[in-house]
Amino acid sequence: MDITPLELIGSIGVVLVAAVIFVNAVEYVGYKLNLARSFVGAIIAPIFTSIPELTVFLVAIFAVGNTAGQQVGIGTVFGQPFMTSSLSYGLVGIAALVGFLVGKRKKSDLAIDKGLAIPYVFVIFLFPLTLVPSLVPASNVVKYAFGLALFAGFLIYVRMMFHGTEGELIEEYEECYLQKYGRQIIRRPLVAALIQIIVAVAGLYAGSEVLVYSVITIAKSIKMSPLGLALILVPAVTVIPETMSALIWGYRGKDTLSLGSLVGEQVLYSTFYPAMGLFLTSWALDRHAYFSVLATTVVSFILLAQFVLKRKLPWWSLCTGLFFFFAYAALVFAFQF
Repeated sequence: MDITPLELIGSIGVVLVAAVIFVNAVEYVGYKLNLARSFVGAIIAPIFTSIPELTVFLVAIFAVGNTAGQQVGIGTVFGQPFMTSSLSYGLVGIAALVGFLVGKRKKSDLAIDKGLAIPYVFVIFLFPLTLVPSLVPASNVVKYAFGLALFAGFLIYVRMMFHGTEGELIEEYEECYLQKYGRQIIRRPLVAALIQIIVAVAGLYAGSEVLVYSVITIAKSIKMSPLGLALILVPAVTVIPETMSALIWGYRGKDTLSLGSLVGEQVLYSTFYPAMGLFLTSWALDRHAYFSVLATTVVSFILLAQFVLKRKLPWWSLCTGLFFFFAYAALVFAFQF
């Protein structure tokens, strides 16, 4: 399938817009059903808001298929934790500093609920385990065993969060876009949200298919691994909705909400989604996946250490991940890493 630069840009635009309206509708439904104010919301919300990445993952594996398609799917799995640890956290740190300087928050340090230490522990110890099956030559038994272990890790995480303390409550969500701008056409908010979700999913599928083929085509043209290009390109598009929410909350001083919305998905991509990948793909990894695990683990350890020692996160600690982001971008595009 030949892909033109215009089609690539168009697919990125479709996926981005679909992801934004999907997250908006899901958050609105969760708020209306009071899911966001409970443990259920803390667990279910990240699963639903990660649907854009999941769509790309499934399209890459089932609709595109072949080795290149699997690499794009795997790159999507490793890309989300990397982009969150590097770019998203860095932007939240900068937003917290700006919020402090302009008087929107009292301190530049982020004060978070103690329960958020749990997700970082899971990321630090479980995400590196995703590399082990690829180091064992052609062993499906090991691959499936680690898949089950990671899924079990996710269930343990859910149980621990259930018994943990509740953090900040989400006071309000933005109104569903379709209801907000089409009030005269659709008068029932939940109906409007449902229609918006259906439209968004259709857009995600259509845009994801072209996006996956685009990644494969570009990777071949620059002689790069599709996994490596997908690792930075796909999450750069799909994590924008969550990152924007985290930026706003960090700017306003809602620190637990800000970081909780990001680290919740990190746990998913350290346990649940790698488990899916281990069962659905050959799980052939390369240096790009190793870099993702290294960066994510180091940044998570730094944040956990800061929280344990100081009971708060200095804004600059969140910005340490930006080093990995710019380093990876330079290695990929300048040195063809």
